[in-house]
Amino acid sequence: MAKLFDTHSHYTDEKLFGNEELLREIFAGDIGYILTAAVNAEDSEKCAALASQYENMFASAGIHPEEIEKISDIPAEVAKLERYLAHEKCVALGEIGLDYYWEKAYAAEQKKLFERQMALAAEANLPVIIHDREAHGDTFDIIKKYEGKVTGVMHCYSGHAEMVREYVKMGWYISFAGAITFKNAQKAVESTRAVPLDRILVETDCPYLAPVPKRGKTNHSGFLHYTAEFTAGVLGVDYEAFAEATTANAKKLFKIQ
Repeated sequence: MAKLFDTHSHYTDEKLFGNEELLREIFAGDIGYILTAAVNAEDSEKCAALASQYENMFASAGIHPEEIEKISDIPAEVAKLERYLAHEKCVALGEIGLDYYWEKAYAAEQKKLFERQMALAAEANLPVIIHDREAHGDTFDIIKKYEGKVTGVMHCYSGHAEMVREYVKMGWYISFAGAITFKNAQKAVESTRAVPLDRILVETDCPYLAPVPKRGKTNHSGFLHYTAEFTAGVLGVDYEAFAEATTANAKKLFKIQ
């Protein structure tokens, strides 16, 4: 059986952190690799430490846009990430980006934080993991500025198929989570069909967004096969071939041997 790569999870979240038995069960099943993504500098340290405990777990370091209210000095805060980006298990900078879902009062500051981290990714020669919620235009504009310098993945993608095609042209990957299995996810389903098989990734974003038929439960990587099976079905691709392709894509993006 082909092993899946959960390219976005949050195992430092209080709902999952410390559950060693769960991770042992997950790795004993159909999950070959996990990336646990950071949301701020402190979490970046925690993610790196956790990833060090498991051979096939990797980490990212980054500052989530919703953290902006807590930051008084953006350059100083971003500079904290440099030591964690150098960690042997850190394979990406993220999750970073823009989030206008709740309010846009901090939009200007979010963009400064985003750009500062994109510049750091270019310096570190690392891919980025992008969070884009209700900010598709501004997110694309900033990413476009770094075309040829930074590449990465649009995590838990919720934009239109037209924009998917533009990201793919720039060499980016598109990742889908459990939300694609929800009844109201037609836009995401249409976007999936716009992604070539060699550019698609899957993720849980756990402990959030548990897929159907586990919706409402605490999500974890053991549920990833539901999302993978659904997405493979949308594309009309054999599940084993889909699992092999998405894992190969993730290993290529994150430079994992």
